[in-house]
Amino acid sequence: MRMRVHIRNAKGNKDRLVPLPFNTLQVLRQFWALHRHSDLMFPNRTRGLKGAQLAESPLDRGGIQKTISLVTQEMGLKKDFLSLATP
Repeated sequence: MRMRVHIRNAKGNKDRLVPLPFNTLQVLRQFWALHRHSDLMFPNRTRGLKGAQLAESPLDRGGIQKTISLVTQEMGLKKDFLSLATP
């Protein structure tokens, strides 16, 4: 197993191959087991996680930002603690 992720259209419109740590692979497998979408790892969840199997598009940037915001609030992290790369 190569343990790499192919990122398409990354920064600069280039494809990238990035390392995938084993622990991250385990977490991704657990997450996929929740929705079991046949094509998407991060499906758009307009109908909630259980309806994600029927999603026709991937989770967009706004959905990711909203999810990160909710998780940081739940964890009690301060807003300036989280540093995100900007395009």
